[in-house]
Amino acid sequence: MGKYQQRDRIARLISWGHWFTFGNIFLCLLIGLLYVENALPTGSALGNSYIFISWLGHFAFLPFVAFIILLFPLCLIVPFSRFLRGYAATIGTIGLFTLLFDGIFFRQYGFHLNTYSLNQLALDAEEWFAGGSFLLLSLIILSFLLIFAVQLTLANIAWKRLDLLRDRSFAKVFTAVFIASFLASHSTHIWADANLYSPITQHDDLFPLSYPTTAKSLMARHGWITTEQFQGRQDLFSREAQLRVKYPTGPMLCSKESNSLSTTVFAFQHMDAETAAKLTASVPQLERHQGQHLAHVDSAAAITTLLYGIPDLYNQSIHRQGLLPAYLRTMQDFATPVRLLASPAFGRDSVPAVMQAETRSWTGALQPGLNVSVIFVTAADIDEVITYLEQVIESAQPVIITGLTAATENSNTIQPEVLNVPLWTANMDVYPRQLTTLEDIIPTVLTAYMSCAEQFRNFTNGISLTQPTREFPRVYTVRPYFYIFEQQQTTIIDANGDMLLFNQAGELVPGAVPPTPVFIQSLRELQRFADQ
Repeated sequence: MGKYQQRDRIARLISWGHWFTFGNIFLCLLIGLLYVENALPTGSALGNSYIFISWLGHFAFLPFVAFIILLFPLCLIVPFSRFLRGYAATIGTIGLFTLLFDGIFFRQYGFHLNTYSLNQLALDAEEWFAGGSFLLLSLIILSFLLIFAVQLTLANIAWKRLDLLRDRSFAKVFTAVFIASFLASHSTHIWADANLYSPITQHDDLFPLSYPTTAKSLMARHGWITTEQFQGRQDLFSREAQLRVKYPTGPMLCSKESNSLSTTVFAFQHMDAETAAKLTASVPQLERHQGQHLAHVDSAAAITTLLYGIPDLYNQSIHRQGLLPAYLRTMQDFATPVRLLASPAFGRDSVPAVMQAETRSWTGALQPGLNVSVIFVTAADIDEVITYLEQVIESAQPVIITGLTAATENSNTIQPEVLNVPLWTANMDVYPRQLTTLEDIIPTVLTAYMSCAEQFRNFTNGISLTQPTREFPRVYTVRPYFYIFEQQQTTIIDANGDMLLFNQAGELVPGAVPPTPVFIQSLRELQRFADQ
């Protein structure tokens, strides 16, 4: 083959590669709509324009880079059309499939694919239905084969119609639009980043392989701190009064469970070592939870966390709106009322105002009829509590005992150890867990009396102790901090978005951050009850 003929073949292959890439740009743009649909509202014309030009520029840039790196060199080195068409179809399939899978995953979870994401998806598939991971794998294989068929068709059409395509001039117009969009979007982002213009910077992690994100930018995107916070202004943590809770998040679609036994929950205002020791010695039937059980540093906030089972960030909104726990009416309709009682030593005044009208004085007498009794007591009531427990445990009634705070209330220590209180149960089958919180108490009780759509998720973040579940990651708030618990580490984040990460031994790991998917998942869990 002469050098001119060889050069013409290479030129023809490069031209084919351009058209093949051009076709894939439109396929990428189509998939890119999955991300655009999931974009947060910008509230400004400039923000909306940025998303549009960024969509055009970003998803045109990705196939172009793939062509330059993976296809163009082979057009020069291995100038054989049949091989290159098969190779290009394979590379295009891998890229397009990954993009499609990432787009679907991003819509569901709010973060992009990585090794953690794949593991999370497999676990969730198994939770949704038995054999879910196998079905998921089957769908993945089928999708891959369909995309491969599309890529082979595109590669062959571009090759066979190359002469016809070369006569078309519309490609130059589209190319100019894509280049202009790419340059304009990046220039706009540089300006927005310099001026902390949140309608644009909040979308840094919207598209795959886009701008790197930090903990603060993720918190800004999910609404927990404002971009002004980077300049030292207040944020949503310290402006709790501006948060509005949506509680419950949906209708209470529940059915009654057959149960003829009442349940008692004792919540001690402070749980010190002396009270715990006396309780254990006097009532040997109590089984102590061996894992970590988190309470609060403020007893009033702890009561709200226990009764409502949602992050304490929403406490002021709950009290301001005068919302009662969503399950009270349902349990009343099921002829199993939830009774709130407080000992004279505890005092009704210690109960949040919205709950005071529902709270009665506890005299130590057994409550008549089928009911759930939540009794607030102090260490001074320990003898009456022991006498009461001996009676209800003997009658096989389930019992849960916890503390609202540890021995020291309103502690300034941020370590989660200061939140630890004992947790006891009796006449209940509970699954062992490394971590439980006050949010879990009410779901544990209600499981015996009713079952609901979404498994109580409409009105609580808590998880019943009587059901097996995946424990980690878990998020828990004690204003102004929120805690992200993982199997091997714990992250503490303050109101400014600054974080400290501790390993399993409780040692600070300087500069470490939680995995981005875990962080985003935790933020989304906190946001579930926000009326946005």
